[in-house]
Amino acid sequence: MGTNMAPLTLDEIEELKRIKSQNLKIENKNKSQSDALYTYNKRGETSTAATGSKSLKPGIVVNRMYVGGYLESNLGHEIINLFKADNGHHYLYLNSSGSFAREHRDIDYMLMVKYADKDTFEVTGLAKGLEIAPGADSPRPRDIKQLDNAIAGEQKDYILSQPGGGIKYGGVSILDIFNDAEQQSVFITYRANEVLVPKGDMRIFLKYQKDALNSFKDKEIVIALTQHNLPKTSLKSYIYPKKENQPSSDYENIVTHLIDNKSLWTSSRDWTINPGDTMKEKEVSLFEICQIQDDENRFSNALAYFMTRLEYRSLWVDFFEKVGVELSKDFQVEREASAKIEDNVKSKTLPNGGRIDLLISDDKNLVIVENKIKSDINTVEQDSKDGTTQLDRYVNYINWRISNEDPGRKGSFLILCPDYNRPELRESEKIYKIITYGDLYNYLSDKPQVDKDNNFRAFKNAMLRHTYSTHNGYLYNEMLEKFERRISEISL
Repeated sequence: MGTNMAPLTLDEIEELKRIKSQNLKIENKNKSQSDALYTYNKRGETSTAATGSKSLKPGIVVNRMYVGGYLESNLGHEIINLFKADNGHHYLYLNSSGSFAREHRDIDYMLMVKYADKDTFEVTGLAKGLEIAPGADSPRPRDIKQLDNAIAGEQKDYILSQPGGGIKYGGVSILDIFNDAEQQSVFITYRANEVLVPKGDMRIFLKYQKDALNSFKDKEIVIALTQHNLPKTSLKSYIYPKKENQPSSDYENIVTHLIDNKSLWTSSRDWTINPGDTMKEKEVSLFEICQIQDDENRFSNALAYFMTRLEYRSLWVDFFEKVGVELSKDFQVEREASAKIEDNVKSKTLPNGGRIDLLISDDKNLVIVENKIKSDINTVEQDSKDGTTQLDRYVNYINWRISNEDPGRKGSFLILCPDYNRPELRESEKIYKIITYGDLYNYLSDKPQVDKDNNFRAFKNAMLRHTYSTHNGYLYNEMLEKFERRISEISL
């Protein structure tokens, strides 16, 4: 079938010629504020030639990563942001297509983020000293296909011209790693002088709320962005220095408390790719396919199911004994048990109510297990006007039951949570014992009966993401496995 495309205008023809040029000079768009001259050399580097006046402060791009299903058939191009190429350099990809509008050339910092909660991103990495790769900022005239071919040619030349025989990961060119039917014309958006990740167990959040406040704790930093909205559809957004007469600046807040705060960041990590010749094929379960690895309700349902299976009762009795609870084999498990006190007087004077994730009982015990995968950011917040929390009300309910309905039974209070997200308990809540998914995963890992049951094994494997000391640790290991598998497949 033929096409009825209008012929290119002279302006568009000149634009295509300009894009193919190896040494493109771009004058800064705002000469009144900066006399800097940006010049692309053949390597795609951005240099600044000062002419006496102070250059503008560079902007920040917020690059949202880990969007969509990372299954065997879906290797997100931004995975390269987590690793160094074989030549020792960091190359970055800006979601979702690798390209950006020309008005955003003056960017020197990238915050790599993932969705954490309503109006909240978690920062997983920081890149500094961004050098634009040829074609990443190209405009889009009418003949998109013709232009894409030109950009792809520029990108290929750039990739092959890089040190060490081009941009490779595990000995395989990036051109081969992402050379599939859906690949866009841009493979590389930036080369970075430095890429950093949060240090140790540190978690860093951006809170997009007009009335939000900064928060600084030992292992958690929350930076309030009061002038920007969390982007709902775009995977990239930009933050620039404040304009005249602005009372405050999100930009200055980020630079001062995040980018310039060296105590938050480290470059000490294994950034290399070393795919093995015999990589073990990872089993993909319904937990991954349905993207429910973070769903507290689904996890609680699975826990209740496997706890009540007759063939696994001894296993669970042994596990609970290790955490200080001595259950009999005839224990019962109730999901979403009501914590309402059935006493007209006590119910009004003693805070109660809510739904308990797992209530385990036998003739000697009442055991609460609260599953806190996605509780508020690393805390258990107050959630009632009287100053009590959900956890407080459950304690009141169990104590009332022991006094009125189940005399002689012992109350035990447990919180099951990811290793990277231990809740901070108030004094009244310290009756609860914290059990991590790492504790449970390690216990189940050496039990042969678990691996023989496909469903139980899948559930155990779904816990793995919650066993790392930081969520970034999990993401890194998952992406490393997928990246190395992809490279091994190509190398066969």
